[in-house]
Amino acid sequence: MRESVQFSNNSVIRSDIQISIEGHLQEMEELTVAVPVKIADRLRGMIARGALPAGLRLGQKELAEQFNASRVPVREALKLLSSEGIVDHDPNRGFFVARLSSDEARQLFRMRDLIEDELLTTIEWPTKAQLNVLRAHAARLEKLLDEGDRLSWWDEHRRIHEEIFNLSPNKIIVNEAMRLWTLTDRFRAILPMPRRESAERNIVNKHNLVEALAQKDREKLLAVRRERRHAFQELVLETLEYRSL
Repeated sequence: MRESVQFSNNSVIRSDIQISIEGHLQEMEELTVAVPVKIADRLRGMIARGALPAGLRLGQKELAEQFNASRVPVREALKLLSSEGIVDHDPNRGFFVARLSSDEARQLFRMRDLIEDELLTTIEWPTKAQLNVLRAHAARLEKLLDEGDRLSWWDEHRRIHEEIFNLSPNKIIVNEAMRLWTLTDRFRAILPMPRRESAERNIVNKHNLVEALAQKDREKLLAVRRERRHAFQELVLETLEYRSL
């Protein structure tokens, strides 16, 4: 009887130790995965906003110091960005912010045209609460433009489109749309912030897009989005051509 009790207690102890070890390993794994992803997110945003210009060499030592991390997660973050096409990797020279080109821009814009049109034809009409959120985003975008807050505007601009795209039940296509968005984001960095009264200001105005959703007018929704998207694409391509890229 004693042996049985002792065996049971040992099982409990071993079980507790196993759970503790597994929990610790899981925490280590999450930390290992989380740090490179967070660094990649920061770098992605800095590249998209123009803080890290195309062609810039990304030194692992300098980045590790900047992010208060070791070189290992920095290297993993750079490899992740390289797989996304945002960073180029030369085994002999290191990592560089990918250069911009008109040819790449045209291909990405073509893919976005196809993917985003598909999403807008499949979105489910937003609820009143969702419309209120979208209107708040649109109003905040206008405010940020007036203030000239480029960094916050970038985040808000991406957020409102992600909210709209997520109205579609086709989540795989939504994820692909946002991946393409990330790749084209860095082209925005070559454009100036739209002035209060300018043609460029109309391109980034989202109120018409939100109202098309409110009216449940899919034809208008597609037309407004295409108009805005193509105007932005023309601005980017003209700027690239001017810079001989």
